[in-house]
Amino acid sequence: VNPANDRHGELANETAAIAELFRLREAHMKRLAADIVEQGLVYDPPLILRDGDDLIVFDGNRRVTCLKLIRDPALAPDVTPSVPPAGIR
Repeated sequence: VNPANDRHGELANETAAIAELFRLREAHMKRLAADIVEQGLVYDPPLILRDGDDLIVFDGNRRVTCLKLIRDPALAPDVTPSVPPAGIR
C-alpha cells in the first residue's frame, strides 16, 4: 500500500496509510472488501510498479488494502473487515 497516495497525502508507512484509508472511507472499504470476497476476484487490477526491492501501488491502493486485510485481518486498524478470507482467486 502506497503511503504517499494522493487520497491521503504523505504518511509515515503502510500501516499509517491503511489506517487513514479506513478513517476517511471506512464504510466504502468494508463494502469493497465484501465485494471482492463475493466476486472472488478484482475486476480492475491495480497498477503496481517495482522500485528496487519494493512494489509501489500507483493506482488501486484501496483494492490492494482490502486484499491485504482479507488475507490478514490482523493488519486492520481498530476495525476488522467482516468478510471471510475464503473465496479469493
